[in-house]
Amino acid sequence: MAAYAAVTSLMGTIHLISQSDLLHLEENNKKHLESLYEKVSSVLEFLDNSDDEPMKDLQEKVEDLANEVEHEVESQVLLVKEKDEQVRTEANERLLKILRQAIQDMDSVKKEFIKLQRRNNSLLAGNRSLSPRLHVSTLEKDMVGHSNERKRMLDLLTGRSSQPQVISIVGMGGIGKSTFAKNMFSDSSIVGFFDVRGWITVSEDYSIRKMLLSLLQEAIGVNEELNKKDDGELADCLQKSLKRRRYLIVVDDIWSSDAWDNIRLWFPENSNRSRILLTTRDINVAQYASSHEGLFPMPFLEPKESWNLFCQKAFGKKDCPAEFESVGKVVVENCKGLPLMISVVAGSLSRKRTLHEWYEVAQSVSSLVDVDDYQRCSGVLALSYKHLPSHLKACFLYFGVFKKASEISVEKLIQLWMAEGLFELRGLGEWEKVAANLLHDLIDKSLIVVSKHSLDGNIKTCRIHDLLHDLCLIEAERENLLYVPNPSISEPKSVIQDRRWVSFHLEEGCFFSSLTYSKTRSVKFLSGKIRSSTIELGLNHFKLLRVLDLGHLITGSFPKELSYLVSLRYLAMGHLNSGQYLPVYKLQNLQTFIIRRTKCSAPCWYHLPNGTWKMSQLRHLHFESFYLCSPPKLSADEVKYQVLDNLQSIYGLSPDCCTKQMFEGIKKVKKLGICGTTDDFCREPKSLDNIIYLPELEALKIVVYDSHNRKLPVPCPDSFPPNLKKLTLQGAYQPWKAMTIISKLPKLEVLKLKVNYSFGWEHVGENVWEVAEEGFPKLKFLLLENRDLKYWKSTDDSFPLLETIIIRKCRSLQEIPQAFADSMTLQRIELRGCTPSLVEVAKKIQNDQEEELGNNILKVDAFDTIN
Repeated sequence: MAAYAAVTSLMGTIHLISQSDLLHLEENNKKHLESLYEKVSSVLEFLDNSDDEPMKDLQEKVEDLANEVEHEVESQVLLVKEKDEQVRTEANERLLKILRQAIQDMDSVKKEFIKLQRRNNSLLAGNRSLSPRLHVSTLEKDMVGHSNERKRMLDLLTGRSSQPQVISIVGMGGIGKSTFAKNMFSDSSIVGFFDVRGWITVSEDYSIRKMLLSLLQEAIGVNEELNKKDDGELADCLQKSLKRRRYLIVVDDIWSSDAWDNIRLWFPENSNRSRILLTTRDINVAQYASSHEGLFPMPFLEPKESWNLFCQKAFGKKDCPAEFESVGKVVVENCKGLPLMISVVAGSLSRKRTLHEWYEVAQSVSSLVDVDDYQRCSGVLALSYKHLPSHLKACFLYFGVFKKASEISVEKLIQLWMAEGLFELRGLGEWEKVAANLLHDLIDKSLIVVSKHSLDGNIKTCRIHDLLHDLCLIEAERENLLYVPNPSISEPKSVIQDRRWVSFHLEEGCFFSSLTYSKTRSVKFLSGKIRSSTIELGLNHFKLLRVLDLGHLITGSFPKELSYLVSLRYLAMGHLNSGQYLPVYKLQNLQTFIIRRTKCSAPCWYHLPNGTWKMSQLRHLHFESFYLCSPPKLSADEVKYQVLDNLQSIYGLSPDCCTKQMFEGIKKVKKLGICGTTDDFCREPKSLDNIIYLPELEALKIVVYDSHNRKLPVPCPDSFPPNLKKLTLQGAYQPWKAMTIISKLPKLEVLKLKVNYSFGWEHVGENVWEVAEEGFPKLKFLLLENRDLKYWKSTDDSFPLLETIIIRKCRSLQEIPQAFADSMTLQRIELRGCTPSLVEVAKKIQNDQEEELGNNILKVDAFDTIN
């Protein structure tokens, strides 16, 4: 695996050097770089998963060679950029020698691979019958097995006992506790029974504040003023929010009695049948938190349930073919009813093409029969990792850099994979799509789990099981890839320097100084808010750093030393003081630049330098608000302007920047967020009409940070790009007649209409939405939030493809169009903070669909219904 990652990383580095504008790189070196790329690329195909010792030794040789060549090439390229002519000349000479030797070495190892492959091919034998399936559905809607347990849990959760009860699901890791809890949490009868539902994950290194905010913001839907309160005030807010309401809180993966003591007092003792559902591996914790009646030991799957789960994961909805059945049943029997083991092994086998390969896996699993359950599970997971294709192994191990039990943004994960060079980058095209396919492969193999979806159905966040996370840490450290510092343990500096990825899981008050990891390419701070005075970055020791994520590190001003990290491809930072000029023009390799948004009321804005237009590798720019001047002309005599061809997404672009020249300079952008104050938009009232010059734009978000009782501008009907699929309008309100303009968008699938606060702006005549005759022909997802809408009128063919309606805090809306009772596509209506009459109408539409159309697909979920 490490060999494959090293080779793809080297190829990516050569590719980026070749694409960059290096004025002082000699032509002879450019030709040798092209030749080296071809040699390295030809070696990549030989990096398989062979257990053959000579093949393993050769792969280790390739790994060392690729890492060394990459280090030397990057080091010399840095010197080629220096101002001193003699330094540049000497660097070019050294680089030429390095490239020539690297080409010879790669040619030599390729010949060795060919020799070994010929020998192995002569020995290859086995049944070549094809596996019946090469791709597995990434999502499972229904949990397999445990039907009796489901009935018992439903009785416990909805039982007649009026006092709040704590129910503890207990069992070993991988037995399916969290999956079972999530299945119950989402059950339609549970959703309708409780007024409030919330979910927190505790894990070993839990954060009280994060759990409180999670419950208050996600489950209760309270505003962002919470960030100004201390933990005691947050706990008090939570108690008051839950008081007199029937609640269900899931406390997932709790490890100790002390952790339970720290949170138990958050939940008031209502006499209204409220419930708390715990999951834990420790029987002592379960007994401490629950009465005897509340203990719920999680059983292993029965043989038939195990087989059904295996078939579902390995073959989708198809039955197991006869020729694979006998070996499949041996595998399932040796998994001993443990769902995680069954799912992971089935995911691995789903891509195996021959019976010979199936027998190899079965034999490996059988060898673990005599060990205890935990060892067996860990052993099977390790086997599944071993059987992963080489191109997936590094991507899988990278999950070890994240904190255990954390939800991981898919967008961020893909950007990091690209910056790290974990997969082969071909040309300048759809790198994000290649990375997304790799993630789907890991999901197909049940190694990664989908957490949340965006409204358009794409995967928004994912997570990894604790046992698989442990495996990532073990394997990544064994291959000298990952180092997670522990303040209480002193490790030799030589050990630390050899690690490619360094991930600091720091809490507030911890600090490290004088970091000198010379071979490190990636540093991440996954911590709470830490001020720069508490941590010494020592960035001068990281000349070749390509990924730097400072988490929520508060630096105030842009650190000057960042400008010298010219190899950076990914830079993410916490809060900076507003109004700053960001000198990033030297970072010519930068692909992703993020300054995380703050929770404070006043947005922060930044100024990007003119040199940004020379940063040809840029793919993603995300800020609260920023200003960038229009692109410069390519020459004084031409009318052509500089173009950032690779830019895929921008968030935070100021309305002042929305000129024709700007959009022609970023014409390949697919996602755009335009953000500013009311005055910013009013200064340039026609600026939004220029988005027509973004022909590839698919998602547009327009945000007004302050409202001042003014309308949010909407582009003219002919100004929307033809490929727009997703539109979000947030901040001030829009007149409902503006929806007629939006309804004309031919490909619009997702529409979100949000007002930050409901001030009662919409007066008589402005609180009626009468959908135009042409309707929304392609719309699938509709979100209305904080709108003072009173009447919504539409015909039965206004939304012919609508699947989901989400209405939040529209307190004046009494009903939704009865025409939805005739919809054959509507699957979900979610109401949060709405009136009882609106909930009643939605339930009636659901009943009408069942009775008149025989359609039981539509689900209605109502939360926090107002009195």
